Amino acid sequence: MTVKEMGPAVATWQAFSAVLGKRAVQQIADVTLVENSSAGHRSQIFAAQTVEAHHEADTVITGVDGHTSRGRHPSKVLWLGGSAKDLVSITDVKIVAVNGEALVDGQLNITYGGPRDVVGGVEFFVLKPA
Repeated sequence: MTVKEMGPAVATWQAFSAVLGKRAVQQIADVTLVENSSAGHRSQIFAAQTVEAHHEADTVITGVDGHTSRGRHPSKVLWLGGSAKDLVSITDVKIVAVNGEALVDGQLNITYGGPRDVVGGVEFFVLKPA
């Protein structure tokens, strides 16, 4: 899909980046969706997809008792061309850039209401492992 064909999706990307407070980088990557069940389903791999991921640093606080607590924040992902139905029954998501770098690798987080369709794609959260 070319930028011209994306039409309204470009506005969604810009709005998504504005909400994040900074410009997230769009990348071409392979999206692997894993259903962790006893049904034996194979991982679904969507090659050469356009994604935008934003990672928020962990919150680390030391209490008055000297113990340190860490709060992990999920990565927010916008997958252009994907849909919420692609993520039904999915437990884990791995997104690998064309250079081999893992952009996102963790559990699909449904705490915020699960994946939702947006213009041109799907928005979802992934929680990185501890």
